[in-house]
Amino acid sequence: MELTEKTFFYYAKCPKWVRRSVVHGANLDALQARLIDDGLLPEVMEKLLTIRGQYSVVEDEDQNDAFSRTMELMKSGVQTIYRGVFVDGHWVARPDVLERVEGKSALGAYYYVAVDIKRMSDPRSIRDEHKMQGAFYAELLERVQDVKPTSGYIMSSSGVIMRYDLERFEANYRLTLDAIERILAGEDPAHILTSGCKTSPFFNVCMDETEDCDDLSLLNRIQASEVEELQGAGVTTVLELAAADVAPLADKLLDMKEDRLRFLHRQAVSLKERVHDVVEVITFPQSNIELYFDIESDPVRDLDYLFGVLTVVSKEDGTTEESYQAFLAKSEEEEQRAWEEFAQFLHEHKHAPVYHYGWYEISVCHKMIDRYGAPDGVLESLEKNFIDLNAQLRSAVIFPLPFYSLKDLARYIGFSWRAEDASGVNSIRWYHEWLERGDKSLLERIVQYNEDDVRATYLLKTWLKKQRPSV
Repeated sequence: MELTEKTFFYYAKCPKWVRRSVVHGANLDALQARLIDDGLLPEVMEKLLTIRGQYSVVEDEDQNDAFSRTMELMKSGVQTIYRGVFVDGHWVARPDVLERVEGKSALGAYYYVAVDIKRMSDPRSIRDEHKMQGAFYAELLERVQDVKPTSGYIMSSSGVIMRYDLERFEANYRLTLDAIERILAGEDPAHILTSGCKTSPFFNVCMDETEDCDDLSLLNRIQASEVEELQGAGVTTVLELAAADVAPLADKLLDMKEDRLRFLHRQAVSLKERVHDVVEVITFPQSNIELYFDIESDPVRDLDYLFGVLTVVSKEDGTTEESYQAFLAKSEEEEQRAWEEFAQFLHEHKHAPVYHYGWYEISVCHKMIDRYGAPDGVLESLEKNFIDLNAQLRSAVIFPLPFYSLKDLARYIGFSWRAEDASGVNSIRWYHEWLERGDKSLLERIVQYNEDDVRATYLLKTWLKKQRPSV
């Protein structure tokens, strides 16, 4: 089986993914593949490159022919090569861009470095998997030009070039590469269930295996090091942890603090008894107007196309009035208009708490402010009024679930999405189909899905507000 730059992403998400791909050959579709490694659509990348100047494209479909064409362009010294390919045995690399820089190499008084184009905008968001890709490219570049780049590069969706140091990352890269090669050679890696497994085409298999062996990784957000330490102390299953006497077990653990062990023990009991456990009361601000907010985005276009808000007004008679509003961009050109209308809405409700689930909404709002601006007070609203329910509940409520996504929790408390195939990925697919076909029913499905998301957020907040510890 080929080892490509994407293999490092699959390994980071779930080592079993790499092994099962060898056996079953399952692959992601183009959209899923781009989403998993922060990639962009070809037309978006080409637009960025055109702004920077001329470039040569490797268009050959056969990868060996593409490799030959890449080498021809490198030997001729062209400045920028788009969609180049390297092949060396079972190693195949497809960096987005190869850029010529000054220096001596087998090619002449220059050599090439690899640049990937990603949707990120902050160098701090460059993940280890991106650096693995860069190290992989550098090793293959060394084989064809006798010079190994010491830096990796990422071009953001706004055209900014971000650098990272490859030499400092070499040891980590080598360890990961060795582990992947052993898996490709037939080794079956140890498995730990993580949120990354959810992105795998083999997630259901992973989940079934983990449940069958009652693995400790069923505990939400337990670390691999914590699993290893518990196993070293003789606790190998969720049931064993749930039945354990915490104080004697804590004496056997050198690195884990007793408070952490007690929390994991409560998680294990919750899973086994299939009931939630309230650790502490969550206090929410009092307001007669509350906003519930969710965004629909197309990451492969770096486009945020829907800002959805549920407004809940509490009346003096104890009833509530609910209204949903969608600030929708029907095309890429309308993103700014949709954002400005939403930002104005926030400005008009600058004293209302804004509930959302997870970090994504607030990060997009900061990006939009940088890109388009916002009325006075909106930035202050982000800092003071936005309330992440995910952050609020993490230490306060233990659910009998391995994962705490909005869908997992909302379904646990009784909420149902109207569309059976409702998901963030399918929202993106529907938007792509809308742009291609102009079928308004697709926009209606997107808006309905977003409305269900904010209503699920509202239900979750209402439920959390009522919870009290049992003891």
